[in-house]
Amino acid sequence: MPKTELSHRAQNTPPSPIRKLAPLAIKAKKAGIHVYKLNIGQPDIESPEEYFEGLRLFDEKVIAYEESQGNERLCRAWSKYINRTLRIDTRPEQFIITVGASEALVFTFMTCCDPGDEIIVFDPTYANYLGFAAIAGIDLAPVLCDMEENFSLPERSRIADKITDRTRAILVCSPNNPTGTVCSKEELRLLFDLCEEHNLFLIVDETYREFVYDDFEPFSILNLEPNSERVIVIDSLSKRFSLCGARVGCLISSNEEVLASALKIAQARLAAPTMSQFASAYMLENIKDDFLQGVVNEFRVRRDALYAALKEIPGVIVQKPQGAFYTVVQFPVADADKFAAYMLDKFSYDGKTTFIAPAAGFYMQDSSQGLPQARVAYVLNKNDIEEAIGVLAAGLQSYSGK
Repeated sequence: MPKTELSHRAQNTPPSPIRKLAPLAIKAKKAGIHVYKLNIGQPDIESPEEYFEGLRLFDEKVIAYEESQGNERLCRAWSKYINRTLRIDTRPEQFIITVGASEALVFTFMTCCDPGDEIIVFDPTYANYLGFAAIAGIDLAPVLCDMEENFSLPERSRIADKITDRTRAILVCSPNNPTGTVCSKEELRLLFDLCEEHNLFLIVDETYREFVYDDFEPFSILNLEPNSERVIVIDSLSKRFSLCGARVGCLISSNEEVLASALKIAQARLAAPTMSQFASAYMLENIKDDFLQGVVNEFRVRRDALYAALKEIPGVIVQKPQGAFYTVVQFPVADADKFAAYMLDKFSYDGKTTFIAPAAGFYMQDSSQGLPQARVAYVLNKNDIEEAIGVLAAGLQSYSGK
């Protein structure tokens, strides 16, 4: 009997380099080994008390569907929060609440593109963009960024060379996952001007917007172009408020046609979770601005600890990230995928091991660029990071002898 074939979409959706080694981590944990998880962007900082207070205040007798666009109170609270922190003027009607930034990206891809269309991205790129593109049936056109240049955007001509008659948008994540690079105002202006010239959408993933360090300050494309109909902002509460599991994100645009079309897709999936939206609205209405400043200061300490510890390891190449809570590290190994698996499956030091995300899966143009690299997330406290990198150094020493 012939085998029933799966769709090309299903076959072409790549596995997540962030999660694909998780079964080995689970196996190590069951064997009694402590696993330092530096593979995934899951902060260990406690979620705000205001969120839990909001949950406790939910007193409806039925947990009913929310509006497909999102809870009106949440749209209003999020708009006010952004307006206050960025000194801009958004309106609640510009927001569509989604199941995390992930759903906002899928909605945006499906709204802006037909199957076979292209979106320009920058390599290495957030690996899940590849999965979202496969779901939407579109192609991503990568422009390679140079590790020696701290993965900053390439020159204008190299980006323009990627634009074809199938290109519909440019997508940039700033602060960047996986590299920790932050786009300057001039770079965002360059991308916007390119989109203006070629009549493209500019999609800016601002999930990590407040996580910037040193001389950088939180900045949005909406500060540059608050009313442009070609700008679409992707945002989320997951990272800045340690609410990854709440699954609350949004799509923001001044383009009424984009919003109306995305809303039809949102209606087809009904609504984002009711209680999460209620609690998020209450949190945004009541949280103090110094909460987030304290979080950013903590991540700066963690970044500095990670960078200093990695620089001590012979053969390791690392740039100090400017934002988010990730960096791409080059290790003295031929294949970081095999090394990461070795750390989980074959190695422990004093009953501990370290989980990193191989970087080849974050590259599209030339995955060999990422073969000796891994994305490392500094989401643990300073002491745990130093311990985790110490274990990683011991693992490298053991691995090099095999």
